[in-house]
Amino acid sequence: MKMPSKAFVWLCVVGAMSLGISLLGACAPAAPEATPTVEATIPPTPVDQSEYEQAWQEGVHGSTYGLGKGPNDFCSRCHSPLNWNPEASVSPAPNCVTCKFATDAELRNAPTMSFVEEADWKGITCQNCHQVDENGVASEEYAWLNPLTSTYESMNTPNELCGKCHATTAGVKFTGGRGVTHEIVLSGSAHLNYAGAYPQTARPTYCTDCHDPHSGTPKACIDCHTDATTAKHIGLNAGMLERVSCMACHDASGLDVGPHPDATMGGMFVTLVSTPSRSGGPPTTAYTVSHSIQWDVACDRCHFEDNSWELNVYTEDGQVPTE
Repeated sequence: MKMPSKAFVWLCVVGAMSLGISLLGACAPAAPEATPTVEATIPPTPVDQSEYEQAWQEGVHGSTYGLGKGPNDFCSRCHSPLNWNPEASVSPAPNCVTCKFATDAELRNAPTMSFVEEADWKGITCQNCHQVDENGVASEEYAWLNPLTSTYESMNTPNELCGKCHATTAGVKFTGGRGVTHEIVLSGSAHLNYAGAYPQTARPTYCTDCHDPHSGTPKACIDCHTDATTAKHIGLNAGMLERVSCMACHDASGLDVGPHPDATMGGMFVTLVSTPSRSGGPPTTAYTVSHSIQWDVACDRCHFEDNSWELNVYTEDGQVPTE
């Protein structure tokens, strides 16, 4: 028997080794696929809104609950929109609305609306004027939360948003003509009279030009009219600024003028409004801010003959009348 050559043996060994390696490769587990790289997303840091929240809580809109403010699900349409019941309505006198007047010993309960406990009162919150998320106000843009649809409506201007509540309901059918007037009228104001003196300067157009949008605090006239304290403006009456408010002279809406009802104001002359009592008592006189302004001043508005304040008598242009 002839022995195989060394070359043949070597080929057989190499072939067997190749076959073994192939079999081992077939049995070995597949190599894991490369994991795609995912960049970590860091959520945006919430903006600190505590300053605005505090200003709101301490401002005129921060506390709308009170027995004399209409703590019911009818007046809450503006005072606390999330408590509003569209089915509520005004009932006949004397219990027209669920409320407590200053002259009342007890709360009046109207059968056509429900009383809202203070613990259940929502008030006016950020979400009534802005879209909010878990971090608070999500957008600085104005948006009105419609209490009927619970959806937001875009507002083009601050005035449009303010007008949702600062409106008049007097004479409106659903109130039976017993509504209130919260409307702010700017028409005819010297602020909007661009035919005035030159050079033209920026005049307030929106509510937020004069009122802080969160606290509601208004600017003082001299914050913009820096020359209002000069001798040229007040003439010979150097002490007028301590006794007379700017609007007592420059009001164009025909409001009453007289000493401030609050004795701590030192008798400063201001614009006033008298409101008939809905409870049958005497009318009430309260200080109010006029939003209708005129350049010209009629001195005889207060300095008329036989005035009850014993003021000197002047003509319309501030002169001592001649006999």
